[in-house]
Amino acid sequence: MSITSISLSYVFLGITIITIGFFLYFKTLLIKTSKNNDSRDKIIGNMKDPISWTHKNNIMSFISLFWAIVSLAIFIYLKFFFAAGLISIIYPFIYLALIVSSLLLIKTKKTTAK
Repeated sequence: MSITSISLSYVFLGITIITIGFFLYFKTLLIKTSKNNDSRDKIIGNMKDPISWTHKNNIMSFISLFWAIVSLAIFIYLKFFFAAGLISIIYPFIYLALIVSSLLLIKTKKTTAK
């Protein structure tokens, strides 16, 4: 099964918007859990290891930003520089699997923040 490159470019634009949303979510969590913020106790509460939690959220935010930039670059390439044609539908699924696996790898990795 195939999809047109123009339609596929908008799939990557959607992925860009979603990953920017995740980036903003993780950065908001980090800002709200800073030492000076009043919301810190509500969010962290009785957490066992808030330092590694903060470290993981910081890494997740930068991974989300990375995938947003890559997705935006692919959108621009497909929209403006790629000749109209058909592309296999498997490629977006492989791309989404790479995104999910990179996020899960960080989530399951044991980190020791200093």
